[in-house]
Amino acid sequence: MTPVSIVLLAAGLVAALFAAYTLFHCLLFLLVTHLKSAEEIGHELNEFERRQLVEWTPRLDNLLQHDDQNRTYDDVFRLYLGENENYCTCVFPPTIFAPPYQAVYTLLEPEPGMRLLDLGCGSGAAARYLAGRCAIEVLCVTNSPVQAEICRRKSKSFEGRVKATVADFDDLSLPECTFDAIYSLESIGYTKDLDAWLARCWRLLKPGGRLLILSPGSLDGCRREQDYRNVTAFFENWHYNFFGANLLVLKMRQLGFAPIRYRQLPFWAWGLTWSFIRRLLLWKFRLRMRTMVHLERIIWSTSKAFVFGNAYNIVLARRPLGPSSSPSIGDAPATRRPEDD
Repeated sequence: MTPVSIVLLAAGLVAALFAAYTLFHCLLFLLVTHLKSAEEIGHELNEFERRQLVEWTPRLDNLLQHDDQNRTYDDVFRLYLGENENYCTCVFPPTIFAPPYQAVYTLLEPEPGMRLLDLGCGSGAAARYLAGRCAIEVLCVTNSPVQAEICRRKSKSFEGRVKATVADFDDLSLPECTFDAIYSLESIGYTKDLDAWLARCWRLLKPGGRLLILSPGSLDGCRREQDYRNVTAFFENWHYNFFGANLLVLKMRQLGFAPIRYRQLPFWAWGLTWSFIRRLLLWKFRLRMRTMVHLERIIWSTSKAFVFGNAYNIVLARRPLGPSSSPSIGDAPATRRPEDD
């Protein structure tokens, strides 16, 4: 073959691979934005899902830690991520160059005049994207003063439609029936009381309001004690609880959310997304997190069916229309109301 032929062949191969990778992202986007009914899941928990609710509760003193080196979110993201970056491992854009929160916008279906609540907003990138596409108001909640300041500074052009407050979302007091939608993008795993967190969302939503949760990891496919112990070691480094769709749907159904829809994508699929690969490279090579060493050991010593089938969870639920009713699972009333800056 001539040098020109070799170059053309290589270019064609690169183009074909890029087209295939783009098609892969497009298919995931379609799956995420077309959720299925949760009627067949969320009726009972397995042994390990029950245990995680007791054994994996994050403590107050480690909520700002990002890994076992005691670096805070501000230490990590202020140095290694740009202010417009999303903090999620997966957000499922239709192409790798598309805005990252298109799927979130599609699922929430915002309309002008709506009020949204972002629980665990990071620097507010999702809120700014949503408010930029539709004339809505978004209240962003973060426990990081640095992230809140970034959010406020970069949201000035929205003239008060995007606000940020510094608060622990487990200690959040706001008027009932205030929001048309609430979303939590990979932040629910930091709650110290899942029942109270979901009950609070129920109260804050208007009848007909939507609750959207993105959550990586799940124990609904865990079958071995050793697998549970391995993932527990990872939790103890990362301080994040892996609430899967089965567990979330069960808790939401107890509260009265209906309908509930969901999608679970196995790790072999969502682990190939560009968003996840970028975070993996960041954790391993730039942050040099010891957690990644633990993760690699877990993969080699854990059932491969459990590891590669482990789910990324998207759950979307509505508070039904009609008279309001009290949540049916435990909830401690909030004791402090954060300032709405």
